[in-house]
Amino acid sequence: ENHSVSYQHDQYDFNRVRIYDTPIRRDKVDLKKTEELKAVEDALTYLHPNEEVTLLVPSVLAYGTYGDGKIIGNDLPLIIKLKMIEE
Repeated sequence: ENHSVSYQHDQYDFNRVRIYDTPIRRDKVDLKKTEELKAVEDALTYLHPNEEVTLLVPSVLAYGTYGDGKIIGNDLPLIIKLKMIEE
């Protein structure tokens, strides 16, 4: 059974300010090896192609105490708009 998916997501802070200018996109990723945020990984198991969801992610399930080392600061909860892309 094929468990690969393509998806993209945008990340926002809780003031609805977009964090990165372009969506994060992944193509043909094995669902068992996404190396993605746990919240995104879990949501992908429920999504169908072209379906979109909005996730409210507490910092502990996002980038936690250390942030992402780029723009996302420590202890920042995220709003993630996730869309599965038809392959």
